[in-house]
Amino acid sequence: MTRVATFFIAVLLSAAAFLTASNGVLAAAEAEVTINATNGMDGKEITEPVSWTVTKLDKNGKPGKKPAVVEAAVVLKTKLQPGQYQVLGKAKGMSAKQTFTVGKEPVVRTMTFGLAEIRIKMITSKGRKPVSEPVQWDMLTYVKGKPDGGKLVHSVTAPTATFSVPAGGYVVRATYKGTTADLVVPLTPGQSYEYTLNLYAGYAEPAAFHGKNKIAQDVTWQVVRAKPNKKGEHDLVTEQRGAEPKMMLREGKYLVIARYGDMWGKETIDISAGEMSKVKVKLTKDAGMPVVASN
Repeated sequence: MTRVATFFIAVLLSAAAFLTASNGVLAAAEAEVTINATNGMDGKEITEPVSWTVTKLDKNGKPGKKPAVVEAAVVLKTKLQPGQYQVLGKAKGMSAKQTFTVGKEPVVRTMTFGLAEIRIKMITSKGRKPVSEPVQWDMLTYVKGKPDGGKLVHSVTAPTATFSVPAGGYVVRATYKGTTADLVVPLTPGQSYEYTLNLYAGYAEPAAFHGKNKIAQDVTWQVVRAKPNKKGEHDLVTEQRGAEPKMMLREGKYLVIARYGDMWGKETIDISAGEMSKVKVKLTKDAGMPVVASN
């Protein structure tokens, strides 16, 4: 055997060893993934085959066009390279979706079917962009005829909220800058919903006057419902301090009450969505101030 032949054989053996080692590294990099399914209504494991589709997510969190795994089984058992994935399961006419991350360690996940998912954001009025500041979102069970009769299920403070809950009727209550709005949502098993809550809000900018002089110091402002309740009292909507506060209110008619020292005044104000309403409140020492309901 010539030196040249010996050299080429050595190169080929080295290349084969390198490829074998590389394949070993790739195989070792895969992690075991196990996903089972339960029914969200009763919590029991689903015992019939589930249609599983696993797709790798790109750097923007979007699923690729070609699935990494497509399989029908009661429990999905596979191996995946490191990265982020989305698994979609379908069973008994229901579907569920979940994202997970694969690293070096085995991954075990449970998919819950029969849940409904709702994603909700807010606009203050028609044509406005979604609110980018935190909103207090509360999800409550729905009780017909009793807006405040439901039980709190989840709370989220964020511009956009996502809730996964068993199917049924719910109330999503949003509180933003002292203004609260409710949205009743009936949810069907295994479905996903996208909602945009319109606050139908406008703005009030009151100013207090004593005679012809505008009061530049802090004034205590109360905005109450224009129509009294059954006790003859006015329900408080919001309260602020300032010379000329800018207050966000939902569409409707209100009373604006101003207090400064031993003087007070009131004016009626109509709020339209997306509009600014300015009002002048004259302060006097007369009696007869409206009674504001205590919480």
